[in-house]
Amino acid sequence: MNNFLRGILTGILLYLVTPGLFSQESRIIMSPENRVKIDVDFDESVTYCLTFDGEKVLDNSRLGMMFQDVPALGKFRITGETTRNIDETWEYPLGKQTYYTDHCVETAFELQEIDEPNRLLTLVFRAYDDGIAFRYIVPEQPGIPEFCVSSDDTEFSFGQDYDIWAAFYSRFNTSQENFFLPKKLSDIKPDSFVGMPLIVCSDKFVAALTESDLLDWAGGQFAASAENPTTVKIRLTPRRDGRGAVVRQTPAASPWRVILLGKKPVDLINNSGIVMNTATPCQLSDVSWIRPGNSSWDWWAVKSPREISNDIIFRFIDFAEKMGWEYTTFDAGWARRTNYGYDKNDTTQFADGVDIPECVDYASGKNVRLFLWFHWQDLEQAGVSMMLERCAKWGVAGVKIDFLDSDCQEMVQWATETCRIAAENKILVNYHGMYKPTGMNRTLPNQITREGIRGNEYNRWSALTSQHLVSLPFTRCLLGPADFTPGGFLNEHPETFNVLEKTDTKTCHVIGTRARELALCMIYDSPLRTICDLPEFYENQPGIEYLRDLPTVWDETRALDGDIGEFLVMARRSGNRWFLSAITNEQARSVEVALDFLEDGVEYEAAVYADDSESDSDAKAIAVTKENFKKGDMVTLNMVRDGGWNAVFVKKQESVKRNDSLSYNRH
Repeated sequence: MNNFLRGILTGILLYLVTPGLFSQESRIIMSPENRVKIDVDFDESVTYCLTFDGEKVLDNSRLGMMFQDVPALGKFRITGETTRNIDETWEYPLGKQTYYTDHCVETAFELQEIDEPNRLLTLVFRAYDDGIAFRYIVPEQPGIPEFCVSSDDTEFSFGQDYDIWAAFYSRFNTSQENFFLPKKLSDIKPDSFVGMPLIVCSDKFVAALTESDLLDWAGGQFAASAENPTTVKIRLTPRRDGRGAVVRQTPAASPWRVILLGKKPVDLINNSGIVMNTATPCQLSDVSWIRPGNSSWDWWAVKSPREISNDIIFRFIDFAEKMGWEYTTFDAGWARRTNYGYDKNDTTQFADGVDIPECVDYASGKNVRLFLWFHWQDLEQAGVSMMLERCAKWGVAGVKIDFLDSDCQEMVQWATETCRIAAENKILVNYHGMYKPTGMNRTLPNQITREGIRGNEYNRWSALTSQHLVSLPFTRCLLGPADFTPGGFLNEHPETFNVLEKTDTKTCHVIGTRARELALCMIYDSPLRTICDLPEFYENQPGIEYLRDLPTVWDETRALDGDIGEFLVMARRSGNRWFLSAITNEQARSVEVALDFLEDGVEYEAAVYADDSESDSDAKAIAVTKENFKKGDMVTLNMVRDGGWNAVFVKKQESVKRNDSLSYNRH
């Protein structure tokens, strides 16, 4: 993991333009292979437009920010311009691929207002061959030690009323857990709260709008421009203290505004990684202690109120040991509280029957480590530093911090600082009730995963549609790790599904076949994969072998075919093994796939976990077979409605037999 801490520089070219005064200037920025063109105009206002493979993506779109209690920014002149060609490879062994290539053309414009008060602003653009990124920098300057941003006036002006996939919210501060739904651009109104990413689809391109490097700023959503129904603009979450949206000392940089581009939806999944490439590089000097892995989990499956004790959590630790999983997550209830989530109690007061050091010791003897759940206010009340130091002394591996429910600047600062303190104590962090990823997992890689997704928990009180499950890889999952908590083994089709909290059902079920639930475990990225169901529902069940040693991080990932909300076929490599999974929506389908990703001249044995003839009527039914394959073979992936397909390819000379029995005793 040495190169994880730094980029491997393969080439940077720097061009300097002599500072001068320019009026009504325009600039063109081309990506390395000339696929992307950004036209920037400096006239009465600063605008940009975007072209991808010769097709117009954005018409002239305004740029700028509003500052509180001071005049709006006026007309600018360019006082300096710097262009460089970035071509850099860096290592990240905690995600969907081991190596990222950051290859783009970056141009920074140093701007000054022509009229008083002659404020300075730097505008930085990056042109990649599969997208763009740009940000504002407020440099240090006389008379402005501090500034307050009231709004971000960045616009994205589309020329037509394109189809979109979008998550609509009712307000700024939420857990960002809504469905992504197919709509039109004109469905976004000036008072809308549309989450990131926003997916825009045309016959010529697909675009995903989001942000990166959100560490000390307000998070953004989208609303429509009042002047143009096909123009969307950034909408910053206000601060809680009423001081606009952002208060910073100079110099300071905004998050990157990011547009991922492709010809078809799977191109977005295969994007070069612009969100990660534009994030601040790793700030931890030691990352050797950060370990990805699977986790058992005690909260999801049973109806409330659930029983909580050491003996119960021991059962989940035993199961994790049996499966070879690294972690067990002990959720809410281990600490004594009088008012759920908002108590004033010291979280070192354990609930009756619970002793965390004893649980940690028991887990250690099984080669398993513990995650502990915290409401963020409980953690704040106890003292973040004190409580995380205490967790480290107990031997806890990680904390699951919940109910942040905001991306205002104060909460972004709190989450960032808490993660830094956790890293000092070698504690991993899983944020729940959390805003979407923005590359923080590169900057502070102990932030191992996060929620910000409508995940499996919703099956407790509502239902997750098949369309939603197949939309997520093309929407929320584009941005980074998602603790969806897959792996339910009480599989149902919609007509037999019962909501846990609204019926006499005692345990939680999931919609979709078992083969699809296995596929979700592979397709949804999360270096910490929290697998949701009870040990007794896995024991001796067909398909459990797939979860025994399913990796949580990958050497490479390839989305092979698919469409948003319809279906997806994905291949991933871990070492010499290849994994192939597919999922479909409410429609049964057959997809032909060429095994071109396999190594040439090598014979593979594959364990296949797929829908069978009974899966259409019994969602638990699954066919488990072994077959031989080689590169170039064509495979038909047959999936029933709400279905899936999976295979694990191992070189025949490396194939080994294993005992797949899951009967176990704690002692």
